[in-house]
Amino acid sequence: MTAKDTSSAVEEVKIFLRGAEIKRRMVLETSKGKNTAVFSGLPQDVRPESINASIEKGGTLVSADYSVDSFKEPAVSKDIKNLEEKQKKIKDEIRAEMSKLDQLKAENLFLDSNQKIGGKSGLDINDLKQFESYYKERKAEIGEAKIAADKRLEELSKEMERITKEMSGYPANVVRYSGTITVEFFAESKGEAEITVSYYVNNARWNPFHEIRMNDINAPVALSMKGSIVQNTGEDWKNVKIKLSTGNPMLGNQQPVLYPWYINLIMPQKHQPVMARKAAMDDYVEEVRCMAMESPCVADEPPQQYAAVEQSHTTTEFVLPAALDIPSSNKPTKVEISKHEMKADIFYYCASKLDTDAFLIAKIGGWESLNLLSGEVSIFQGNEYVGKTFLNPAAIEDDLEISLGRDRGIIVTRERGKELTSQGMIGKDKKVQREWMITVRNTKNKEIKMKLIDQVPISTNNALTVNTLDISGAEQEKETGMLTWSLTIPAGGSVKKTLKYEVTYPKTGTVYLD
Repeated sequence: MTAKDTSSAVEEVKIFLRGAEIKRRMVLETSKGKNTAVFSGLPQDVRPESINASIEKGGTLVSADYSVDSFKEPAVSKDIKNLEEKQKKIKDEIRAEMSKLDQLKAENLFLDSNQKIGGKSGLDINDLKQFESYYKERKAEIGEAKIAADKRLEELSKEMERITKEMSGYPANVVRYSGTITVEFFAESKGEAEITVSYYVNNARWNPFHEIRMNDINAPVALSMKGSIVQNTGEDWKNVKIKLSTGNPMLGNQQPVLYPWYINLIMPQKHQPVMARKAAMDDYVEEVRCMAMESPCVADEPPQQYAAVEQSHTTTEFVLPAALDIPSSNKPTKVEISKHEMKADIFYYCASKLDTDAFLIAKIGGWESLNLLSGEVSIFQGNEYVGKTFLNPAAIEDDLEISLGRDRGIIVTRERGKELTSQGMIGKDKKVQREWMITVRNTKNKEIKMKLIDQVPISTNNALTVNTLDISGAEQEKETGMLTWSLTIPAGGSVKKTLKYEVTYPKTGTVYLD
């Protein structure tokens, strides 16, 4: 039997919302009979039950086993190694600059201590002048050298701080012991074999997010879906094909079972003798035992975990067009998945009772075929960032409506008008009237469309009635009391709407109105 530990390459990675499936390939020379291929240097968090090995050519698979060698040297990320080397060079240079400063300080003290050498050493006037000239010149040189050394130390300190901050972005556990997959296979004759293995690891994930860009109200909206990939498996992925999957193998695939739900009415009972209470309790225990036998409780059987299974009709995979380099770190790698130019119905929306700001809305149809996923949406008007919102396609019933942000160029006010409260002298009812005046002013240089929202209250008591007196032509939903004005406001123009209603209720009661 021939055992060979030949280097293998990561060929493809399928990244799930949590975890990743890594595929490696190895080509090696074989001898006739039983051979062993060793895939070493793998992450230590490989899930053994997920390992899948195959012999593409040159043999027949016998077995594949996984082990962790805790005696090997830790495999450190190349990025961390490079940063550590930079740190070491900076530390050496800092020590050199500090030593230079110490020498300059010592020389400076020496010059100062020998400044009055003249009268004590018997130097003639020419020697003294030469020394004074040297003293002044050297003191100036020392001062300039100290300034240069201090400046360089400040630069080195900033660079060290930057590298330390960058290293803090890498998790402490990037140092991992190596895992090994040992593949045994049988070859009919001497030759070449091609072996692939795949395995699942936890320390990788991707998150979808979106960008919406609009250059002009009359122009199409650009909707992009992107992905943020993070992997901390302990091995760098170099020039690797990437698939992004909407699946999550860790959720498990066992469907839940719903059993009958038994309830009973507890009635107050008279005092029973101890033996009677015991008999009743025994009967109750027996009844519960029988019920449990007929309808076993699902909580007694923990859900079974299964290996990841690829099913195209339950997940969506995004195959990126180009191979990527993704280092093992906490730094996200962002990729663009899709981009669509879409026609959108652009209008403003305001629910002035809650917020008098006008929100610019893009209403998009035909989005169902875009395979959009839930995630944050960054909104841009031209190249200007205007804010974020959240997209949840599962909650959308018809058209996709996305808020493009607040527009201060549309001014909305909601002011309380006349109020009238009357109480009958003989009758039992009290009447309260509420009036609101809503004004929308368009300060922009172009016509706009707006959906203005308000409401009238809905009674849940037969003794309380609500009578709508004036809604200025709004569409009203009787069941909910919602009012909608569909407005078209010219450039520089304004629109006024009135909402007035009356509430009648017994004078002995109280009703809270806005």
